Amino acid sequence: MLAKLRQEGRSPRTTVTHRSLVRGKVGLWSLLVLAGALGLVVTLAMQVQDGLQEPTVVDACHGDQGAGHAVFLIDLRKPLAPGHTTLPGRLLNEVTLGLAARTELTVYALAEYAEAPRMRLGRLCKPYGNGDLAVGTAKDQDAATRDCDDLPAQIPSSVRDSAKRFCAQRDALAGRIDALAAEARNASVDNAYLVEALEDTVRDFEQSAGPKSLYVFSDMMQHADWFSHLDTPWNDWDFERFAGLRDARAALAGARPRPSGELRATVFYLARKDVTEHPRQRLVHRQFWEAYLEPAETLFVEQAPVLQYSGVPLMDVPTEAELVAQERERVRYERAEIERMRADLERRQQDLAAGRERLAEERERWRERESELRRDRERLREQETALASERERLAALGTASVAAEDPPAPANTGGGS
Repeated sequence: MLAKLRQEGRSPRTTVTHRSLVRGKVGLWSLLVLAGALGLVVTLAMQVQDGLQEPTVVDACHGDQGAGHAVFLIDLRKPLAPGHTTLPGRLLNEVTLGLAARTELTVYALAEYAEAPRMRLGRLCKPYGNGDLAVGTAKDQDAATRDCDDLPAQIPSSVRDSAKRFCAQRDALAGRIDALAAEARNASVDNAYLVEALEDTVRDFEQSAGPKSLYVFSDMMQHADWFSHLDTPWNDWDFERFAGLRDARAALAGARPRPSGELRATVFYLARKDVTEHPRQRLVHRQFWEAYLEPAETLFVEQAPVLQYSGVPLMDVPTEAELVAQERERVRYERAEIERMRADLERRQQDLAAGRERLAEERERWRERESELRRDRERLREQETALASERERLAALGTASVAAEDPPAPANTGGGS
């Protein structure tokens, strides 16, 4: 080996020195790894002192059958005013403050497809309860509304870390929502499948055993080809009419799922100027959705009104002239139907009269037949009487004939021989 090294022009001393340096580096790396492992052990030991390690935000609700289930449905199919673009994100923060521990919150945005009316924006799981942020002092009254920017130093580090991770994910989701809201500035609306999205949400709730909460940010204007608040006047927003149209779609869309009485619904309601801003219009609109969500407990939280917008017509809404023509056609049809029913009634009455006449004739024939039968019975009785008399007469004649044919008996004169 040394000879080979000499032939290559390298010094054995140099090689030995290089190996020594390599051994030194390996030893230093081992010491660093060992020190890191010891640091990790110390960190874990400190966390154990604060209590059991909290689950991560991602898996805190996984497998917990009693965990709550909440859905936040955001309607961004309609344009928002510049001052409203950050409102959905702020409302997300407000919603999360009121969530109980182990509540899973799924956030959806309204999509443009009736078959898939929701677009999932994110999922959160609140791993802590509001009481976990309290410090146990009488003056601590802010635990119910405390957020991650106001965490007391006295709470365990595990709770602090879980809360910070949760808030970081929530803030990132709120930023995404705000970005989508800023883009919702279309002058016209192609569709808004709000009912379809709510029905999918109710079906999701049917699979959940824990507490159920629904939050909706919308002007609550349904806009589809089978029913649209935009294409019909506000005084036609009748729930019974809507229910009839929805039942007619049962073969295509399935039966309408009914919310559970355990569901708590909160509607962050955006009134539209010149549409639902008027108290009467807003009342009719609110009663419509209260009837739709019944028997769930529904709370409407009014937001600042926003400007009106135009919608691409989807329903076949007639004009005034068409309504007049349709009314005339309806009256003509009803008159023709009445005439047809009257003629049918007269025909039935004539048939009934003819039937009564036939029945009277038939009854008369039966009466004549009964009279003939009575006369026949009388003749038969007379014949039977005559036959009986004839039999008696013949019997008497027979008795007389026998008596005539027998000779008289000889007289007895007495004496002997």
